[in-house]
Formats: sequence, structure tokens, C-alpha cells
Amino acid sequence: MRLLPRSLAMRLLVINALWTAAALLITGLVLTSLFRVNAENNFRSVLLAHTFNVMGAIDRDAEGKLSGLPNLGDARFQAPLSGWYWSVALANAPQSPLLYSQSITGEQLSVPDTSEQPFNDQFQRSYQVTDEAGQSVQRLEAQLFVGESDELVQVTVAGNRSGLAETINTFNRSLAIAFGLFGLGSVLANYFVIRFGLRPLQRARRDLASVRNGSAEQLEGEYPVEIAPLVQEINGLVEANMAVMTRARTQVGNLAHALKTPLAVVLNEMRNPGTRMRDTVSEQAGMMQMQIQTYLDRARIGAQRGGVTARTPIKPVVERLLRVMKRLSPDIDFKLQGHADSMVFQGEEQDLEEVLGNLLENASRFAKSEIVLSLELGGLSKRNRPLLKMSISDDGPGLDPQQRLSALQRGKRLDESKPGSGLGLSIVKDICEEYGGDLSLSQSQSGGLKVAVFLPQLLEKDAIV
Repeated sequence: MRLLPRSLAMRLLVINALWTAAALLITGLVLTSLFRVNAENNFRSVLLAHTFNVMGAIDRDAEGKLSGLPNLGDARFQAPLSGWYWSVALANAPQSPLLYSQSITGEQLSVPDTSEQPFNDQFQRSYQVTDEAGQSVQRLEAQLFVGESDELVQVTVAGNRSGLAETINTFNRSLAIAFGLFGLGSVLANYFVIRFGLRPLQRARRDLASVRNGSAEQLEGEYPVEIAPLVQEINGLVEANMAVMTRARTQVGNLAHALKTPLAVVLNEMRNPGTRMRDTVSEQAGMMQMQIQTYLDRARIGAQRGGVTARTPIKPVVERLLRVMKRLSPDIDFKLQGHADSMVFQGEEQDLEEVLGNLLENASRFAKSEIVLSLELGGLSKRNRPLLKMSISDDGPGLDPQQRLSALQRGKRLDESKPGSGLGLSIVKDICEEYGGDLSLSQSQSGGLKVAVFLPQLLEKDAIV
């Protein structure tokens, strides 16, 4: 079951909304808890201040009786059953106050059993009770000695908790409304920010549509750094596709040109039946078949070049080809130099076999006693990709500079005494160029020919497993 919408904008919006809601909920719980604790502390501080005022206002008269009229400056102590009370009584008779506020309707203030709530080290204690009006009040009691008497006096101040609860509830409602508006505004703002942030993707889609309908050749303009690599890859894909189409048109033209002459010869032979038409037709048909196969191979290579899933380990291919060549040419010593274990060709295995097979076969026809196959890194390509350099050197007669240029021409054979079609080096050159590599001819250390080919190497971070 899909948990998130398919739209990228909606996914970001949903994730952001969930995170905002969670953050606001946690923050709200913390703030309400802190406000409740602070309100409770302030309420107790008010009760304590009133208690100290009452304690400071009472005294004993000449007869030793308690007297005094505390002025707490709060009208609630004068309103009957307001929930705010104060009283002064003897500690051994707290139910019979001697002095009390006008808010107490009777001479006695009901006191619950407080035997389980002892006084603290400051001779104070606090607890909640319900007054005659059914209101929840907080009582703060303190004991002290007044005057010269050793009789312990208890001062009681009570405050209505309904105001405290209303204050907390009001704060909670205000906070919920504020956070709700903030959360809604944050989601709306993020929606427009996300839509604005994704506009380059919309522009890339429109540009790509322009490329598809032919009104543009590639995606142009500046893009954010996050999607610039994607745009570059798309442009590379478009360029590769255009290159494939261009190569296809070129190959078709080359193939038509290559078949034109053999067909003309065949038609001419058919107009002159007195000649050896069978041999001529067979020879020209073979040439046409060879040309067709060559261009089909080149088309296949062009279609497969650059595929990120194409990967061919070098070592198995090299070892297999060397075993075959040693059996075909037992008089020649084939040597392998370099470390092939960690090298991977970014291409098809049959193309690598075609390259090495042609080069080893050509070298074996001219070598006297030794052929050296060397593997190493060969620098970087035009796209800053690492290249694999494979060099095949023989100790044969070699080629001069002019012959090296002629050797790369299709069908050109420098030594007619040796078997072959003259297509080996040109095929290798075509394969290297299709993969973005290169081929070079030079003189080997033993005086023979050295052929070096450069093909793309697959890095470990690009490997597809």
C-alpha cells in the first residue's frame, strides 16, 4: 500500500506538515507544562505573601489576647464565600478562629483531618480543601509564637484555585490557537516554497519536450546545482542518440557505396555470358557479405556503446585468447605484462575479444618468436573517464611511418604473401572509435610493430552488481 503520494511536491508537503505538527505538539506540551508549574509557583507565592502580612499584623493586647486587623489590599477577602480567606487561631484549636476575614460566613472555618500532612521545617504546610460553596481552595498554614506568650498560634490563608485553573486554560487555548495558525501558515508557506523550488524541474520538462518535438537540440540555460548533473546527463543522452542516428545514416550510405561496385560487376558479368560468371559472382557476393557483416557489427557496437550495464573483466578474456593463440602458434612465446585482475572493460565482451583477437592474430603472422601483451592505465578520455591501454608488441619486421598510415585503411594489405582480408586493424580502429577510445601504431622495443589501443575502463564506483 502506498503511504506517500506519487507527486514529489505533495510528498515534501506531507512530510513537512507531519514534522511541523509533531514539533508544534511537543513544543506546546512543554510550554503548557512550564506555564502550569510557573502559575502554581506564583499562586503559592501570593498565598505566602498574604500569610506573612497576616503574621505581621497580629499581636497581643494588654490582657494577652490576640488582636489585629490585617489589611491585605485584596477585596476578595471581604466578599463572602469568595474562596479567599484568612484566619488566626490557637494551634491547639484551629477550628475556632479568634480572628478571620469577612469572607468567612461563620465563626468556624471547617478544617479537614490534616494529621497526615505534617509541617515542614519552617512550620508551614499547604493542601487543598473544598469550601462551603463547593470551591476548590488551597490552604497555607503557618505556626508561630506571638508576643511573650508561649502559646502557639496558627495563621491560615486560603486562595481560590478556580482563577488559577482559568488562567491555565486561557493560556492553553491561546497557545493552541497561535500554534494552529502558525502551523497552517507554515504549511501554506512551504507549499508555495516547494512549488517555487520545483519550478526548474518543470522548466526541464518543457525543454525536454522541445527537444522531443524538434524545436530544440538540447536542454539549455542555467539550472540549480542539485539538478544540473541530471540536465547534463540528459543532454549527454540526447547527444548520444543523435550520434547513433548520424552513424546509422552514415553507415547506410557507406554500405550502399560499398555494395555499388560489386553489384555493378555482377550486372556487367550477366550481360557478358561468355566470361567466367560463376567465379566472378561468387567473389563479389563474398565481398558484399563481408561488407554487410562489417557494417552490421559497427551498428551493433554503436548501439551498445556507453551502456552503463556493460562490464567485462579483462583477465578471463585475455587468458582465454592467449591459450587459443598458443595452440595455433606453438613456436611463438606469448607474454602477459601488467595486472589484469582489477581491470574491467566498460563494454561488451565480444567487442573486447574482437579487438584482442585481431591484434594477436595479426601479430602472430609476422612475429618471429615473441609477442608481448601489456595492460596498463592509459590516462583520461575527453570526458575525463579513465582509459585502459592494451599494447601488443611483436619482434617481426615492423612498419615504417608511411606503412603504418596505410595499414589502417580498410582492406589494405601490406604483405600479400600472408593470409588475411586486410580488415583486422581497421575493424579494431572502428571499435575503439565507437567506444570513444583510440588506436596507435609505433615501433616495438624489439624492432617490430607495437599496436596500442585505448578503451574505457569501468571504475569500481560505477560498477553494476
